[in-house]
Amino acid sequence: MRCTLALSLAALLAASRPVAGQVAVTLVRDLAFGPVIVGVPTHIAPIHPVRSGQFRVSAPPLSKVQLRFTLPTRLGGPGGATLPIDFANNDALDVGTISGSVPVFFNPKATRNVQLPAGTLFVFIGGTVLPAANQPPGKYAATITLTVNFQ
Repeated sequence: MRCTLALSLAALLAASRPVAGQVAVTLVRDLAFGPVIVGVPTHIAPIHPVRSGQFRVSAPPLSKVQLRFTLPTRLGGPGGATLPIDFANNDALDVGTISGSVPVFFNPKATRNVQLPAGTLFVFIGGTVLPAANQPPGKYAATITLTVNFQ
């Protein structure tokens, strides 16, 4: 028996310094677990090239921002069924677009302060779903919100 999962991502931008027109948070792709096997935890790493969730944060070069995720603990499914989801210490990462940028893993449950040297930052998120042995099949979904505060 398989459960197919899709996790929607949402972006929330809180612009306190740059003019709102100079700032953009764009969803690039949803975190997608795809088919999972009941009773078997499934992990998607933030470096997964297709299934990890991805945001693009754009602002004036050298802007300092704070990243904060609002994360679900359960996904909603058919007939009111729920599916637990967990996020570990290294289930998020960010990387700039300037040559030589190094990806930095971080805990999506904590806030992260970062500077955008070239004005663009990509933020990725993964996670783990924990289906029960009797998990009802179907599509499960929840919302992850990325809040970006400019400092």
